[in-house]
Amino acid sequence: MKRKVFVLLQLIIGAALVWQIVAPGTGNAQAQSNNKLLAVVITASGNTIRVKGYCVYVKGGKDFRKELEKDNAWGWNFRGEYIKEVKIQKVSGDASYRLFVMEGPKTVFESDSISSHEPIIYKRKQ
Repeated sequence: MKRKVFVLLQLIIGAALVWQIVAPGTGNAQAQSNNKLLAVVITASGNTIRVKGYCVYVKGGKDFRKELEKDNAWGWNFRGEYIKEVKIQKVSGDASYRLFVMEGPKTVFESDSISSHEPIIYKRKQ
């Protein structure tokens, strides 16, 4: 099961990186050199899980808040300068999960695996 989670994480990161290479040619995404791919990724180990939370990221010097809610393992991505804060919490299911926060090709945060309903909180160091 751990191998499946690791392979899934590699696929998500790979897809995000491919999207980062292909997408800059569209629209105004290339105008700002600090406008990079930001990602919040959840990996789950177990049968089912539903999580809910939010992400605050900075784009053009302004804060944007994105509500996050999905089932099982997945990720969200957007463009901006950096991720300021993420809070994610299991609301149902029996699976344990991990949170990864990525800015461009770098993983800036990786949580331990958690199976409780306590939230995982990431706050960028100032």
